[in-house]
Amino acid sequence: MKISSREWSVGWGALTVAILVNAAGYILDLYNRFWWFDDAVHAYTSFTLSLLLALLLYGRVLDGARTHSVLFVLAVAVLGGGIGALWEIAEWGYDQWVPENAILGKTDTIIDLILDTIGSLVAGLVSLWMIRSSPKKS
Repeated sequence: MKISSREWSVGWGALTVAILVNAAGYILDLYNRFWWFDDAVHAYTSFTLSLLLALLLYGRVLDGARTHSVLFVLAVAVLGGGIGALWEIAEWGYDQWVPENAILGKTDTIIDLILDTIGSLVAGLVSLWMIRSSPKKS
C-alpha cells in the first residue's frame, strides 16, 4: 500500500512541530519554567516519531492495519517505546559527560517512558485510522 501525500504531509508536519517545540524548550528555558512542559514534549515527540515511522514502514515492514488492528497498533507502540528507551539511555550518557543533570531521578525517567508509550499508542491508533481511511492502492 502506498501512503498518500496528505498522510506524509501530516506526519512530516507533526515532526517539524515537535522539533521546533523541543528547540524552543531549550532556547526559552521552558523545561524549567513550566512543570508540565517536559511531560507534554515527551508524549508529543513520541507520538510524532511513531506516527511517521508507522507511515514510513507500513507496507514495507509493518502490515495488517486493515486486518490485524490490535497487532498493528501494538507494533507501532513498541517502536515508539523503544525510541523513548533509547532517548533515556542517551540522557544517561549525556549526564556521564556533562556536569548538568538531564535525568532527574527514577520517577522522572519512568514518567517519561510512560508518556512515550502513551504517545506511541495514540500514534498507532491515529496511523491505523489514517491507513484505513485512505483508499486502497495496490
